[in-house]
Amino acid sequence: MAKSLAIASLQILSLLLVASLAQSRIVSKHLTVYEHEIRSGDGQTVFIVAGLPNVTWAFNQFGTVFVADNILTRSASIKSQLVGRLQGIGAVASLDGTTIETLVSVHFTSGEYSGRTVELKGIGSQDVNEMAIVGVGGTKQFRYATGYANFEMLRVVDDFITAKWDLYIRLDIPDD
Repeated sequence: MAKSLAIASLQILSLLLVASLAQSRIVSKHLTVYEHEIRSGDGQTVFIVAGLPNVTWAFNQFGTVFVADNILTRSASIKSQLVGRLQGIGAVASLDGTTIETLVSVHFTSGEYSGRTVELKGIGSQDVNEMAIVGVGGTKQFRYATGYANFEMLRVVDDFITAKWDLYIRLDIPDD
């Protein structure tokens, strides 16, 4: 009796899930933004905040934790239109110092997506100029979003880094 009741309950839940999925449409978005990270001096946007004892904290030292509030623009020039900030935390996650675990928010401050965020999480190698991390959600119309972001290092001059982010976002939008 209990087994048949459990099976019936699962069947009903399955039907409800299928019905709810049928009442939404899937929209894909591709957004490109350019990140500007300044590691020292006036306008510094990334800071080392913690690390292992008895070692020099650095962006390539295992256990080093840093926070960022980097500038996002519409093109690779830092003088182009500001579209938001890339804000988050990272930690050097490999003993050899080559990979960073990252959790960041792409926070849009102007344009069509002003006031919205896309949340990204993943691990990337510092040895390559490209990486991909997963999109795990966001706010407002990006709530429940899934997808990924491709990161491409464009330029490194002293402690100033410019990178391109291509965000590929899948949204399930409920039908009204």
